Amino acid sequence: MARPYVAPSTQSWQPSLRLRSAASLLSVVALIGAAWWLAAPPALGGSTSFVTVDGTSMLPSLQRDDLVVLRRSSSYEIGDVVAYRSTLLNRIVLHRIVAIDDGRYTFKGDNNTFLDTDHPTEADLVGELSVHVPIAGRVVPLMHVPWIVGLLAALLVLSIGLGGESRRHVDSERPS
Repeated sequence: MARPYVAPSTQSWQPSLRLRSAASLLSVVALIGAAWWLAAPPALGGSTSFVTVDGTSMLPSLQRDDLVVLRRSSSYEIGDVVAYRSTLLNRIVLHRIVAIDDGRYTFKGDNNTFLDTDHPTEADLVGELSVHVPIAGRVVPLMHVPWIVGLLAALLVLSIGLGGESRRHVDSERPS
């Protein structure tokens, strides 16, 4: 004689659903934490700056419109590509350290035949080249257009909200 079908108890799947929900939440929190650590600007307590290359002084390694990610470092050495605040040019300059003398840095662009006239201290340094993304600097001006930022935010919310199927379990056969 065949055994009658017994619908699975709703309690058997609930702990695994809770576990998956907790794991998902932890993953999202870890992802946000990692993104913050990697990309938060100094103005918001982070240590990452983003710069779009504007000139030709670092050719051939850095081209105009490349996006450069800079990270603060505990120490800088000769040969490092570092950005500093130039008092002479009143802007951020990204060049290679060629000398360090009494806490002052001497810089030179790879494509330049001369040394920079500024000799910044460590307090003037923005950060060391961490990531270089060719041509990505062209996107930066678009991030200042409100409707584009709004559209990206809406797409992010929709992708999170519609990211998966509902995990609710409906027991269609209940014992009477």
